[in-house]
Amino acid sequence: MALGKSVLEVASTLNRSLGVGYTAVKQLPGSRDLGEAYQRAKEWFSGPLSDGVYLLRVTLRHDLGVEVDSHFDQTRTRILAALDSARDNLDRLLAAERAQAARSS
Repeated sequence: MALGKSVLEVASTLNRSLGVGYTAVKQLPGSRDLGEAYQRAKEWFSGPLSDGVYLLRVTLRHDLGVEVDSHFDQTRTRILAALDSARDNLDRLLAAERAQAARSS
């Protein structure tokens, strides 16, 4: 089965977002404030990442013609931009924490 460009774009963005989520969980044991790190990971998986999974589902349905929305491309672009931004913010925060932990060691 060949996937449309929009499906691949969403799947690629979601894959990168899952990678950042994996990093957030992997860094939990070494976090200075375990409660804060746990809450951040929980918010990531239940917020932006959950929205990304939902977007992939809707994009697949749209690509197959099951759901048709004339404004879908704008909605998809908006949600992808929000997911990219949230992922970049979390990635920067996690990188800063890794750097701080390395300096403290």
